[in-house]
Amino acid sequence: MNDAGRVGLPPGRAFPYNIGVSNGYEPAWMTNRLVVLVTNVWLAHRAGSETVTRDLALGLLRRGHRPIVYSPALGPPAEEIAAGGVCVIDDLRQLAETPDIIHAHHSVPCGEALIRFPGTPAIYVCHAFSSWMEAPVYFPQIGAYVAVDEACRDRLVHTGGIAPEHVVVVRNGVDLRRIPPRPRPPRARPERVLAFGKAAAMAEPRIACERLGLEYQALGHRSHRMVARPEEEVVNFDLVFASARAALEAMCCGCAVVACDSRGSAGLVTSQNFDRLRAQNFGVRCLQGTVTVDHCLQEIGRYDPGDAALVTRRAREEADFEKVLDRFEALYAEVLAGSRRPAVSADAHARAVAQFLHAYLPRWPGDPRWPWMVEKERLASEVHKLVDRIGQLSEQLERVQREARAQSHVSQELENRHAAIQAQLASVTGERERLGAALAEVSGQLVDLKRSRLLRWGRSLRRLAGLPVPY
Repeated sequence: MNDAGRVGLPPGRAFPYNIGVSNGYEPAWMTNRLVVLVTNVWLAHRAGSETVTRDLALGLLRRGHRPIVYSPALGPPAEEIAAGGVCVIDDLRQLAETPDIIHAHHSVPCGEALIRFPGTPAIYVCHAFSSWMEAPVYFPQIGAYVAVDEACRDRLVHTGGIAPEHVVVVRNGVDLRRIPPRPRPPRARPERVLAFGKAAAMAEPRIACERLGLEYQALGHRSHRMVARPEEEVVNFDLVFASARAALEAMCCGCAVVACDSRGSAGLVTSQNFDRLRAQNFGVRCLQGTVTVDHCLQEIGRYDPGDAALVTRRAREEADFEKVLDRFEALYAEVLAGSRRPAVSADAHARAVAQFLHAYLPRWPGDPRWPWMVEKERLASEVHKLVDRIGQLSEQLERVQREARAQSHVSQELENRHAAIQAQLASVTGERERLGAALAEVSGQLVDLKRSRLLRWGRSLRRLAGLPVPY
């Protein structure tokens, strides 16, 4: 069998290894073991695409492929990936071997990789509807554009101008192998509540939980509390406020989930609305409700552990990351040797490079492209800080209002006690006056009585003395 006949390799493409084969037998892993270059704009902190990149790289490695991860900004997520045996680089000049396929996240590192390896086919994955770094790039090597939900698909087609037949939807998944067993099933009434991911920046769930006397915690980049394995903490909660992939992960952890973040709310995820919200990635298109404290109280009141168990079962069946890996492996085969294999000419590649440079590189003094993007990131960071501050002020306001209500209650109690004492005093005064009148009357009667007795005594003495007795 020559290289062209191997699954996942285009005709004329050399196999990555020169492996001798005896007796005409080739194990399956030899025929589809691919060098996959995965790009991500940064791996500096733990968030959505960083988690996806980690699970993708380690999943491909587990299946016998040889992934390499490129990101210009490295940090703890990169260290975690490297600890699993995957090479992580921040400079494409370090990569001396041409990959078989590029699995690209984010426009700038995608363009860098396609310029560095002009003969390598690629797929481009869009994770977000509005972020500038998720905009599509236009290189002929890209055999398929992947969207994680309907909104991203429409962005690629309607805003990005990508032909619909070149776009496929591969929904987010969760590596169930990483989720530990729950220490106990969700309680009949929610007692422990978590705000996870983007929802951790909101104040409303915290205030609602304080009013109900529920334990509340926040976990995620915007809460300034991050952990390497959040799933190990999430399984300890009954109810989670979260959106997008964080919401999906919480469902797979066995929690009831209110799909929301600072953009809005879709309410409690139930077995009835799961399909619709899943198609929208529990994200921007379904977050149409306004998040208020009263709304959070209402959704907490809808908590149903029985229905949450049904949602968990659906989520774990549909979002198992092994199925996502199956879909990507099939897509790699289509792009490398199947119906999606791109036709690339030197002229088409050169024009794509020129277009990419025009779109992303500053070309004259004061060109706002990159400074504008940096400024946008700075402003976004300021917005998050302001949201956090608003949350703190809202919590402070709620505390002051509680204290005011408590003081008002105490004042009312004092007023009531004062009124009761005044009433009691009036009653005692009236009773004293009544007793005084009665005492005067009795005293008069006593005087009269004494007077009548003295008269009788006087008459008796006069009779004894032989004196006249007056009548």
